[in-house]
Amino acid sequence: MASFEQAGRNGVGALGVTLWAPREQVQEWIGIYREAIRRCERPVGAFVNDQMAFFTFVHCAETDKQAMENGAAEAAAWYTNGSFTFFEAKESFLRTYAEEQALLNDPAGGGLTGQFLRERANRSPSTTRAQAIIARIMQGEDVPSQEVFDGLSEQDSLIVGSPETCRQKMKVYQDLGIDRLLCFQQVARLPHETVMSSIRQIGKLIPEFDRP
Repeated sequence: MASFEQAGRNGVGALGVTLWAPREQVQEWIGIYREAIRRCERPVGAFVNDQMAFFTFVHCAETDKQAMENGAAEAAAWYTNGSFTFFEAKESFLRTYAEEQALLNDPAGGGLTGQFLRERANRSPSTTRAQAIIARIMQGEDVPSQEVFDGLSEQDSLIVGSPETCRQKMKVYQDLGIDRLLCFQQVARLPHETVMSSIRQIGKLIPEFDRP
């Protein structure tokens, strides 16, 4: 979150990476960046670059069912685990998750933090389920593909499914005010022909989002 503010204050573009981040969290990041760059008076470059991009995993197939059969759920699990490992955030995530679970299950209530976590879980149950799936994947558990896919379907952060499903998820980003959406399509063991098909399907959607 702090990096978005720093980018805005410096008058440079920002790049976000969605890792199962709910829409509300992405919206907070964008809001912080936009407010910070609005206040920028001395950009580090020759001009203020107020462009904001987000990078996410995308796989489009004829139907949601076909996307899963292509291996999108397994690819998303690999992407999640690999990304957290690459950015050296895996241990931190698992440690924080374990601490939060201990507070949630504390017979004494876990104090104010436990109360906050329970309120958050009630407010956004899909996010709580997604975090549990991520933790299980990172701990080496072979989470069933259907469960991973169901968790993905509740999130707007990873764009997986039919052209209509992908259209709806991409529209979320557009409505949030993102300027560029970087689509990572060649993921894990997705077959080459399904990757190429996905690229063509997404290509057909691009004109719908080509607006000033």
